[in-house]
Amino acid sequence: MFALAVVAAPAWAQAPNPAQSADLARCENLYALYARYSNTGGESRSGSALSALDASSALADCRRGNTQAGIAVLERMLRAQGFKV
Repeated sequence: MFALAVVAAPAWAQAPNPAQSADLARCENLYALYARYSNTGGESRSGSALSALDASSALADCRRGNTQAGIAVLERMLRAQGFKV
């Protein structure tokens, strides 16, 4: 007799959720905007190495699937710099 084995596909092999894909794209766009226009060299009151780390952590959250938290952090950081998002 033959046994039938059922193997679940790994998370990375599953079809992406369109809503999650859109949220991830938004997060990456917000991060790109922050990276382009923020001063992370410590020369301004809004730019610092800590801010850059916060932005990178937010992007990492998004890439791990926690897009709501990542987007919220990036939007807050951009608003603090005068952007309307």
